[in-house]
This record gives sequence, C-alpha cells and structure tokens, in this order.
Amino acid sequence: MITRFRSAAIGVALLAGASPALADIFEPGDEISVQASVYNMHYSRDDHYIKYSPLLGVEWRRNNGWLVGAAAFRNSFGQPSQLVYGGYLWNLGTTHFYGKLTGGILHGYKGEYQNKVPLNYKGFSPGILPALGYKAGPFRTEVQLFWTSGFMVTMGYSFK
Repeated sequence: MITRFRSAAIGVALLAGASPALADIFEPGDEISVQASVYNMHYSRDDHYIKYSPLLGVEWRRNNGWLVGAAAFRNSFGQPSQLVYGGYLWNLGTTHFYGKLTGGILHGYKGEYQNKVPLNYKGFSPGILPALGYKAGPFRTEVQLFWTSGFMVTMGYSFK
C-alpha cells in the first residue's frame, strides 16, 4: 500500500511539474487537488472492518465545475482498492462551501467481501459518492458520504 501511495505522490508531483506542457489543456481557474483521508466512520459495527481506511486521491477540477479523479485506498475490509471517476462540483452561493457528486468505477471488493458493494462483477462495481466540502484558499476539506454505510473526511491542497 505504501508503494501505491508513493507512486501516486510521484505522479502528482510529475503532473504539477509538467504544467508548461499541459498549458494547452488547462484553462484559467482549473486546479489539481490532492487529498488524503484523515477520518472515517461506519454507521454499523462489523468485526471485519478495519479501524482506518487510508486514501490518497487526485482530482482535476475544471473552472466550469466538471472534474475527473482517481484514488487509491484500503477499503473497509483492508483490501487494496481503486476508484476512477468523473463528476460535478457546485459552489454554494458566495460561501466557501461546495457540493460535489461523483460517479465512476470502483475496484477492490473481492472474495468474501464482494457482495459488500452493489453490482460487483469480479471486483469491479459502480461507485457514486456525494460530498460536501469547504475551501480556504488552496486548502480543502470534504465529507464524503458512503450512502448508508458511513462517511470519510479528507483534507487536501489545490494547485492552480
């Protein structure tokens, strides 16, 4: 798992350093956001749940609200998992709060835990996550809801 996080961190650093080469793709107001989980909670108890699910993610947030991203994490049962997604971010008025809805492909729930997520096929399943966030300059914090299962709090930093 450490190797995956290290690989993701290197990828983010390369992406940030490659900004002149990507200048034709990025528009004013776009940002790359890097985030990590700081807390998670399940609404019910299961002896198989791990105490903390580490996550490292990166998002490209367009100035028009659309976004794409990917995350590597340990799922609730300690299995290495990944998520690639797209979505939309709504600024909530003139406040620093925003709402976000993402959907994508989740991978990693296998074996005895394959039925813990709906529509799982060979470890792949759809993933839809609503979130509520707060931004203060380049810093971000979000509460991501796992529907009826629980929630995760992430903190991150955005590069423009």
